[in-house]
Amino acid sequence: MAQGAGSAMVSRAVLIGRALGFCIYVAAFFLPACRTVATSGGEAPDVLRGSRCAWITLVNTLNPEMWHSTNFLAVLSGWINPLILLYLVLLLFPAMRWPRRIVAGVIVLFIAGTWVFFALFPLVPLVGHVMWIAGILLILAGEALGRGRAGSAAA
Repeated sequence: MAQGAGSAMVSRAVLIGRALGFCIYVAAFFLPACRTVATSGGEAPDVLRGSRCAWITLVNTLNPEMWHSTNFLAVLSGWINPLILLYLVLLLFPAMRWPRRIVAGVIVLFIAGTWVFFALFPLVPLVGHVMWIAGILLILAGEALGRGRAGSAAA
């Protein structure tokens, strides 16, 4: 196989992975994303859909009290979604490789912050959260392959 053909196959795989990741990412907003921990003899745990989690965390960006507690980790998770949209826009411009990679790195750090928040609060991640993360990782996977133009037109 020629060098160009291999590069084209990788570019196509990245494009397909990003498209699949985006579909999984969007679907996750309609599924249960997390719930509170169940206690024996207590009420049924609250279950939140992905869209509700996204809304709550993003709106609380404006709440100064959130920034002065461990809840700031939840607020950071709310910023993952706008950063994903920014990342997808940056994919349209091949010259924006380094800003795109910085945004991808921040997204990964905010994902880690989300998991720390789950451990501290405690919340239990559900299928929607797992799919949300899987979709994000599929979208970002092209950066790990080190291909500058791979999927540059994918959004």
